[in-house]
Amino acid sequence: MLRERDLGLELLVIRRAENEYDPWSGHMALPGGGREPGDESVYDTARRETLEEIGVDLNEGRFLGRLDDMGPRTMPGQLVVSTVVVARDAEPGPLDAREVVEAFWVPVDRLVDEEVEIPDFPGSWPALTYKDHYVIWGLTHRILTQLWQLMFE
Repeated sequence: MLRERDLGLELLVIRRAENEYDPWSGHMALPGGGREPGDESVYDTARRETLEEIGVDLNEGRFLGRLDDMGPRTMPGQLVVSTVVVARDAEPGPLDAREVVEAFWVPVDRLVDEEVEIPDFPGSWPALTYKDHYVIWGLTHRILTQLWQLMFE
């Protein structure tokens, strides 16, 4: 989700809950999740998951488009992530504590693009950092890189 404020463009991000069965446990991410049989489209999945995870109804926003499908490099071909982009100015409501610990808006111009070291992942990785302790890397970084290319180039 994106919104425009007096100080510029903002992006809604989440920090995933700690879960030993989740390979992305505790990571920064975008709201969303897996498709269920009743979901008629990628947008339906995004709408349902965003409402469940952070209490925001995307139907009250403006659909801006869809990014290219991609998946995590650690699981080639096993998982496809379809990203929809919606403009919606809403504060996160009740969080599903099983999935989300934090949900908040980040000013896009305050995200720092840099290389970081990630515990348990050797080497350095491209990332967007915010306030020195929020690190957006991996698949979420790749999704946002695609979005920035479409918006700012």
